[in-house]
Amino acid sequence: MDAVSTVPDMPQFDGRAQLCDSVLHASTELRGNMHFESWASRLRRQGAQLVWHSPADYDYFLLHQDNQHIPPANPVQGQAVQLLRDAFTLGASDIHLICHATHGNIALRRMGMLEPWRDMGGNELMTLMRAIYQSMTEAGSPSFDPLHRQEGRIVNRRFLPPTVHSARVHTEPLQSATGAGLLMTLRLLYDTVDACGHLQERLSALGYTAAQVQGLAVLAHRPGLTLVAGPTGSGKTTLLRHVFEALAEEMPDRAFLSIEDPPEYPMQRISQVLVDGSHVERGQAYAQAIAGALRADPDYLMVGEIRHAEAAAAALDAALTGHPVWTSIHAGSALGIFARLLSLLTAAHFADPLASLRDPAVLSGLIYQRLLPGLCSQCSLPLAQALQQHDYRQNPQLLAALGRLRKMGTALQGVRLRGQGCDHCQHTGRDRLLVAAEIVPMDAELLDMLAQRDIPCATARARQLGFIPTGEQALAMITAGQLDPLDAENCLGITAATGSQTVLDRQG
Repeated sequence: MDAVSTVPDMPQFDGRAQLCDSVLHASTELRGNMHFESWASRLRRQGAQLVWHSPADYDYFLLHQDNQHIPPANPVQGQAVQLLRDAFTLGASDIHLICHATHGNIALRRMGMLEPWRDMGGNELMTLMRAIYQSMTEAGSPSFDPLHRQEGRIVNRRFLPPTVHSARVHTEPLQSATGAGLLMTLRLLYDTVDACGHLQERLSALGYTAAQVQGLAVLAHRPGLTLVAGPTGSGKTTLLRHVFEALAEEMPDRAFLSIEDPPEYPMQRISQVLVDGSHVERGQAYAQAIAGALRADPDYLMVGEIRHAEAAAAALDAALTGHPVWTSIHAGSALGIFARLLSLLTAAHFADPLASLRDPAVLSGLIYQRLLPGLCSQCSLPLAQALQQHDYRQNPQLLAALGRLRKMGTALQGVRLRGQGCDHCQHTGRDRLLVAAEIVPMDAELLDMLAQRDIPCATARARQLGFIPTGEQALAMITAGQLDPLDAENCLGITAATGSQTVLDRQG
């Protein structure tokens, strides 16, 4: 019997109970609630089964519910919800809506690559973006303004596909030959459902190698400041989340706090602090939030991202007190994080930053990572077969990339190229993301070299500590048949100009 049809006046209970196919799912904080117990008894008499969940497990249950049956408020909102569902089905990480006044288009980023998806009229696309911002987004601004940059988040589960925690919304005004336009990007924040358990299990499930897992595990248990760098979409937030969730599970007697603007993922056993920037500039807001968190008696502290000088100084102050602090920062390499942090501290007028950074108990570790699109295991082709079957010989970029590999003395026997696509990879030729991570645990010798700007010696010392440049990791993936040479060069920003040195042949 379908109990839903017999109880049309289902109470909300703050969203902590849900009836699905005659099974009533409820969170244990409703135990003893007389109103709920009475309502649940009615359902049980009509044949429904009651299933209790812990609060964390109930959140997980909600995350995996398909809300397709909930009707949209209007057709345009329905179009936006369907766009999110289509992107989810295709495995997209980002949606780009680009309006050039009179016309526009939608593109999806899959496996790190941006692909055209649909063309639309300018007015239709602007109406869609307005609906997303005004009717679906928790936003800082009360109304949609295509002439100014705006930020927001979609967190209401009735709009989101299963396993998507939230969608981050960002707009940028554009100017084109046909008039004013707008770029709206939506970042889909997925739950990494396969990554669970202790730290080593989580990191292995995320794709880190055994050596990388060991290096990250060492840093996770060291005091001081650990910084994670990488471009947008490189998995920085995912790494921070799983390190802290695993540590919190391992050490339930410790207090874990995160400071975020805003929190992107709900984290189990972590107290997540929202940065309040309503009255001060963002850098000051972060600094105040970090100072406030230190008064909240934490054992471990996570700062979502350091963008401002004030936040960098506050994070280092927290590390100077002996707290383990993990955060992310913008930098182009692991060793480049040191110079970036020093620049921010100098801008914040931090007293003698080099003296503090030279202490490995204060600056604990540097991590830089990239995600590279792994070749489809079903349709990728060995190099010789690909050159025979397809018109790759007419592709000057590919031939130039192969020439660079030969010049470096790389054995090409194991190299594979992207195929034409198949059902397994949703016709992209790529079926997974590969992690290339530079992990550098700091010691006094390396810190002295970085402080003296002796990069060659610092690189040599970092190698002794386990550092492997992302370019070398990409080269190993190419020779193992896991990564297409062109994808490697495109993702790592390498030009194909004749005679130019590429990331693939840099040594540090």
